[in-house]
Amino acid sequence: MGQLLSHPLTEKTIAYNQYDHISAHTHKAHLLHRSKNTDSKEPERTPQFFNCVGSMQGYRLTQEDAHLVANCDTALDIKFYDPFKECEENLVMSLFGVFDGHGGGECSQYVSSDHNHNEGICKWIKLAFESHEYGAFGSHEKLSKVHKRKFRTIEGLICQVLKDAFLMQDRELYCHFANESCGSTGILAVIINGEMLYVANTGDSRCVLSTKGRGVKTLSYDHKPQHIGELVRINDDGGTVSLGRVGGVLALSRAFGDFQFKTSVSYTNSATGSATQRYVAPAQEAQVTVEPDVLPHRICYERDEFLVLACDGIWDLYSNKNLVQFIKYHLTLGLKFDEIVTKLLDHGISSADSNTGVGFDNMTIIIVALNQQGDSLAHWYGKMKIRLEREKGLIA
Repeated sequence: MGQLLSHPLTEKTIAYNQYDHISAHTHKAHLLHRSKNTDSKEPERTPQFFNCVGSMQGYRLTQEDAHLVANCDTALDIKFYDPFKECEENLVMSLFGVFDGHGGGECSQYVSSDHNHNEGICKWIKLAFESHEYGAFGSHEKLSKVHKRKFRTIEGLICQVLKDAFLMQDRELYCHFANESCGSTGILAVIINGEMLYVANTGDSRCVLSTKGRGVKTLSYDHKPQHIGELVRINDDGGTVSLGRVGGVLALSRAFGDFQFKTSVSYTNSATGSATQRYVAPAQEAQVTVEPDVLPHRICYERDEFLVLACDGIWDLYSNKNLVQFIKYHLTLGLKFDEIVTKLLDHGISSADSNTGVGFDNMTIIIVALNQQGDSLAHWYGKMKIRLEREKGLIA
């Protein structure tokens, strides 16, 4: 394995987002503000949700993974109508996503692309939030206003809006990859105004949350063809599952792209459903659907510590609990995110087993610190080190 570890395909790409440029900018602006107002007691504001992305092609012929980080100066600014409050709100969204492509990296690269929020899933999330037509039960809106659907909670409404964004993204992908066999999973963590976390998942990439007291909260569930709910949908749409794969080919049951398994879905506006036409199924009922599961979580900064998002190349090697323990162990030793991610990827490639195939996949991971607004990265590291040492009984 020593020779394999020096192979160019095992070279790692690490992006450690400490947002130093923003810290310097906000510090300068803060000093200028204080010089104009000597009585100001406003604390200096620092970036939030420091993160590190690590990826490695491994022994695959191509790198088909992609990722998305839209945070701090690249976060989404969205105008959202809240039917529960009956007013328009300004939302700031931080997005972290991992997209594991298969059959090529075209779909994963397309979904993760973000050019001023005018491409990829960012574009559709912004559009879905700003143009939704959902209402709220018990609101005092005009009776003449027509809603596509009404919800009892804002969390339920936002979960549906995120599902809409995934479906709209898949419709756009059809315009480019209708005759291609490529596809991609998607795990996306959306943090709104630093308060609410929504995790949307389609496929078998995964997101977990580390909490105080050795807690590990699962925020996504793998979509596998043999799971009963997935199996029923596949069979109802005329598909089959053999050897744990849809049509004996695809090892997951939800994904962007993979339009060869979505032939019953119409992606044009011309379908009328007449008797002379073939059966047209909703996109949610296709053999392989893009519709994600969405789990909401209200962030508690006293308990919640960090998020981990990763593709199945990582989860093939670690259970949810073991991966969080690996990260916490190295945080206790004083290592930073970039060093921990490097060790994770090195351990993954060194565990490659030709008998099982484990360790041969592309690997991508994102670790996101859940630091409060105003906390520096150094403060978060220090707080975590003390907490973990106490949990291990190393200090009183």
